[in-house]
This record gives sequence, C-alpha cells and structure tokens, in this order.
Amino acid sequence: MVVEEEVRMPRIGPAITVYIFSLLGGMAIHKAYDVHGWWLVAIYAVPLAALGWMIVQKRRMRAIRGAAPCGGNKTYQRRVLGLAIGYLVTLILANWLTRHFALDGAAAMAVALLPAIPMIGIIVVIGRLILDEKDEYLRMLHVRQMLIATGFMLSVCSVWGFLESFDQVPHVPAYWAFIIWCAGLALGTLYNELKS
Repeated sequence: MVVEEEVRMPRIGPAITVYIFSLLGGMAIHKAYDVHGWWLVAIYAVPLAALGWMIVQKRRMRAIRGAAPCGGNKTYQRRVLGLAIGYLVTLILANWLTRHFALDGAAAMAVALLPAIPMIGIIVVIGRLILDEKDEYLRMLHVRQMLIATGFMLSVCSVWGFLESFDQVPHVPAYWAFIIWCAGLALGTLYNELKS
C-alpha cells in the first residue's frame, strides 16, 4: 500500500507581510532618525531578504502546481532584485558624498539624482514585463497586481497629503510614492495568489 505524502503548499502571505512591514518600518526609521551611511544597509536588508523570500515562495508554488517555468519572469525578478540593490547602493553613495563633500550646482544635482536611476530602471523593467508577456492570463495578473499597487499608493499618498496639510504628520519626500507603490505590488501579488 502506497501512502501519498501530502505536499505542503508554500505560503507567500508571511513573506509579503514581512516585506511590507519591514519596508514601511525601514522608511519610518530612516525618516525619523535621519539614518545615513551603512546603517541604511541594516535597515533595508530585511525588506530585500523578504523580497527574495517572496520570489522563492512564488517559484515553489508554481513548481507544485505544475506550472511551466516562465523564463521571462525569472529575468524580471533578477533585474528587479539587482536594481533594488542598486538603489540601496546609490542611496548610500549619495548620502556619503553629500555628507563628506561640499557639493553644489550641477554636482549636487547629479548626486541627488543617483538613487532615481535604479528606480526608473525598475519602472522600465515592470513595463517590459507587461509588454513581453505572451500569455494573456499572466498579463492580466500582472496588470491587476499593478492596479492594486497604484490604488494602494494613491490612497496612502492622498491620506498622508491631507494629514500633512493639516499639520498632523511630517512632510515626506515625493519619491516615497514609488516605494509605497512597490509595497502595493506585494499586496497585488497576495491578492492574485488568493484568487487563483
């Protein structure tokens, strides 16, 4: 008599929860305590690790469900993870250069824009994922994930904007909108996993 071993489905929910709370918590610590330099690595290492955990869990889910591996999705994940690490490195570099050199004019502007380059790269990679996806169902899942992320980001930014305009919360730089959108992507991933 052969007893089939029950396959335990990977759980992506805990990875997404850790990612969202560690990312938002890291941003809050960064802002509240004006953290710079190598401390940023410690703060943002947890969300980067959680992002890796999410990718591993998602791959395990596909393998268990018997879905064919998607080469384009692997490339997308590799590029996004590389650009996220690039963002962290350029942010640390920009902070270090600003603190140690009296930059002004074009040099100060160029250094300030360094962290924006990987962010823009992530946006391009995400756009290419939708354009290059051949499977209509998978494309729909990506679009739904991004719509959820956009709704999440617009909601958080709107609420924060009203609270800020009535002096209830401190000012937050506009680039945080993209970081909040990335947290919303994780929520979109969770929604897609629960619906499929």
